[in-house]
Amino acid sequence: MSGAPHLLTLTTPTVRNQKTLVWLQNQAVRDWSKWDAVVTSLSEYHRWYDENARIVGMVLLSIEGDQDEFLADMYQTASDCTLILVSDAMLRLKPAEYWSENFDNAVRLEDIHETYPFLGLPWDGSAADAVALFAHLCRYHRVVDVPVQRANYPLVTANGIVPQECWLVTQFFRHADATRNAEILECLRRNVAEPLVDRIVLLNETDESEEWKDWAEKITQVVIQKRLTYAHFLQFVHDEVPPNVFVVLANADMYVGPTLSNVWSVNMEDRMMALLRWDMKNGEEEIFGPRADSQDSWILLSNSVQSKPWPYEIFDFPLGKPGCDNAFAAHMLRQRFVLCNPSLTLKTYHLHQSGIRNYTKRDIIRSDVYINLVPTYLIDTKQEAVPSGPHTCLCNELVSFDVQSSSLSNEITYCTMLEKDGRYKWASVENTYFEPAIPVYRWKNAAVTPNGLVYEPYTIYTGKQPDSYPYWRSSMVDLFTPFQRREKMVAIPLPDTLLFRHPDTYLLYYLARALRIIKEHPGTSFWLPSLWASHVSPWTTGENAVPFEERVSVWADEVVGCVPGPFELGREDIQVLRAGLPSWTHSAIRRKAVFVTDSVMTSSFLQEWVIPWFHRQSTWDIRMVSDIDSYDSIVGASLCVVGGACTSTRWAKLWALPVGCKVIEFQQELDISGEFQHLCHVADLVPWILLLAKGSNTDVQQQIVTQLMKWYKKHMD
Repeated sequence: MSGAPHLLTLTTPTVRNQKTLVWLQNQAVRDWSKWDAVVTSLSEYHRWYDENARIVGMVLLSIEGDQDEFLADMYQTASDCTLILVSDAMLRLKPAEYWSENFDNAVRLEDIHETYPFLGLPWDGSAADAVALFAHLCRYHRVVDVPVQRANYPLVTANGIVPQECWLVTQFFRHADATRNAEILECLRRNVAEPLVDRIVLLNETDESEEWKDWAEKITQVVIQKRLTYAHFLQFVHDEVPPNVFVVLANADMYVGPTLSNVWSVNMEDRMMALLRWDMKNGEEEIFGPRADSQDSWILLSNSVQSKPWPYEIFDFPLGKPGCDNAFAAHMLRQRFVLCNPSLTLKTYHLHQSGIRNYTKRDIIRSDVYINLVPTYLIDTKQEAVPSGPHTCLCNELVSFDVQSSSLSNEITYCTMLEKDGRYKWASVENTYFEPAIPVYRWKNAAVTPNGLVYEPYTIYTGKQPDSYPYWRSSMVDLFTPFQRREKMVAIPLPDTLLFRHPDTYLLYYLARALRIIKEHPGTSFWLPSLWASHVSPWTTGENAVPFEERVSVWADEVVGCVPGPFELGREDIQVLRAGLPSWTHSAIRRKAVFVTDSVMTSSFLQEWVIPWFHRQSTWDIRMVSDIDSYDSIVGASLCVVGGACTSTRWAKLWALPVGCKVIEFQQELDISGEFQHLCHVADLVPWILLLAKGSNTDVQQQIVTQLMKWYKKHMD
């Protein structure tokens, strides 16, 4: 092999795309610990609980036996369930306060389709239909032993099937060091004890059965007379393992735990999980790194191995050698396996406190390609960047502007510090915004979160740069988030919902953008906090408004809007706001100044030090305004001064200043922001950024006075 090997790094997300729910009734099979289960009576709950079934929910339609005893039993078992669906006949037994105080996971069946419109038709009154609704609401992909009769039901249905077995394959050997040998034997013992593992196959060099003779019920030994290679493993799976079995290959010093259960929620066809290990240190688990270049356990579906011809010779290298894991991954990729490393969720454990190793760097396995697999989580929902189909665009006009400060060096300092944040990259000379057109998409039958993100029952839309715009991390929605129902809803993606807490930020960053989209799509609904209804009355009558709630989404027949991505304010947003404000004037009133007050630029400070000085220079109409004052208070000003902390609630109303208004923004040199400067640029204001050194309030106030006087003499005299 000549030349340097290629290195490929993969970050494949793994979705739980085969979550399975079984309705436990009178099945002959007793082991249901690998799939989630639902029951339809308390007696069935106790029966299957005693069989170690993984019960996640109940459907309760009527009382069994004595009412008080039944409700007491229901109360005791409810905490073990994710969700309980209850009929109205049950709920009428007690006042509403009883249910709300004692059962926070109980949902009424008769109106469940109204709270969760994606479920479709109302409950038909049967236990089977209630189980089907349970499965759909909890976003399962497959239901077992549920006779579904619902129209357009999105889940796969199956009857009479049971969970796949799981086999673990490794090689046991006696180590010359007693401590190391004990670790390897302990790993075998723990794998035998794990109930999720049905069989352990030891492909050994020699007969070592004396080592586990007292606990051999799961173990099958096959003497291959050689050190275990990946070829041995693949050939054994191909020739000897039954179809539809999950097969775990592990190094001898690895053992699995209860998180192995996650594999039953993933469609493993033509997929291989290559798992980074977790080390056990003094009884604590600690992931190795996390590193992308190391795996000690692998999981496959036997069918995926058995359906292919195998060039065994290229896999004829042993486990446990440096580089073997990366080379194995590369060869499996060539066999058309999807590779992933969901080791942040599915944990396999390494027992090696002795520190003894029996290889050197000269033992490295050579390959022309090595694959790094970045550790990831298993995710519950499919992620798509954008919806399919055509889209339109919101286009923003090009805006030219200068960055101005008290000196060229300060302009350079400000722009350099701002660039480090990555959001605004300005030169300290003339600039032009080259904003890309903002795509506007359409969805059918979708939901919108309070912070404007779009999702469907099994899919979320992340935008094309989810790492740069991780808005879903702050979205407060889950499987059971209730919905308000609308025909059409606008989607304006936001980092969080904080801007809804102040009318000025709501108007600037949400409503202005929403109104631009609604103009092209009349009748579309939008979020409106009830407290701000009168505040925004110049721009909207509130028709089609949806009352904003932090933990309620909207389900709509049609959604129109954007996905997370670049979405800066544009001149068009400001034009929408100015067009709706009757008092706004294009031209400034000479010698009218506005000072925005805050904790540093206080009213008393301004009245003592600043306003008298301004009056000595000329006749000024001076207004001191705060974030609770009206837009009319700043209309027509020719000068505006803003200082203090970089919080948008202080300056979000300043778009109402006239075109050409001079704006001075004071910023602490260690707390740089470009957001208000950007607003000034797109609002056609003329801004300066003046930097302040860190100090006490008195020190900072003195700096403001000094710099303001210098600026005035240079630009106003």
